[in-house]
Amino acid sequence: MLAIVLLFFLVIAFLLRYNFFRIPKKGILVLLYHRIDDKPVGTDLDKFSISKETFEKQVAYLKRKKYFSAHPGNIEEIVEKKLYLKNRYVVFTFDDGYKDNLHAAEILNRYGYRGIFFISTAHIGKILDGVDMLTSEDLKSLVNLGMFLGSHSNRHVNLQKLTLAEMKKEILQSLDILSQYQSDVEDFAYPFGGYNDEILGLISDLGIKRAYIIGQKIYQPAIHSAFKIPRAIVRKNTDYIDFYLISTRGRSRF
Repeated sequence: MLAIVLLFFLVIAFLLRYNFFRIPKKGILVLLYHRIDDKPVGTDLDKFSISKETFEKQVAYLKRKKYFSAHPGNIEEIVEKKLYLKNRYVVFTFDDGYKDNLHAAEILNRYGYRGIFFISTAHIGKILDGVDMLTSEDLKSLVNLGMFLGSHSNRHVNLQKLTLAEMKKEILQSLDILSQYQSDVEDFAYPFGGYNDEILGLISDLGIKRAYIIGQKIYQPAIHSAFKIPRAIVRKNTDYIDFYLISTRGRSRF
């Protein structure tokens, strides 16, 4: 009897840790990465840092599962024609602009994928919290590898705490700098995932076509606004089962 009770609690614990009860969703998988280097730096960023080897295993897994690459060059067609209802698509996104993201770009290119790298332009070529950031030459390399650049504002500040004029300056500065590397910058990731109606209206007026939040959901274009595209965060402790659940359900735990 004790063994049965123990087994019962182990099963409950497993189901609480891995949410298999969630129903798989038809839509576009949008993944959010930060550093592609798991060397500790002693900050909260460590929780969102994974190794090159782990990243490549995840990319290879999606390739085996026949996920096609969705990106700014084709996502409008995928959404308009509802191609996501019959095929699997994945959008790879990277926030902040860490230099090690170049490793990710090279891996994606090797597997035939393209990604969006959201850059906080004030940090280009700098060292932030002990971590090297992408340089101007690195951004050119990303574009040459077929990757896309997106805006993550200029200084990576919480836009909700700024006046409308300050918000506009932050975003315009970013777009102006990124235009030196890519002719059209159409994608935006809200710093810290924060947004409000004022910010939504502003980025639309500035010509942004898509904006990304932290949502831990599969992006369903029929339900989600193009200015509130949810992304699933990949963390250091994301294991194989987590990644399977994230890729099919958008999240793996509560």
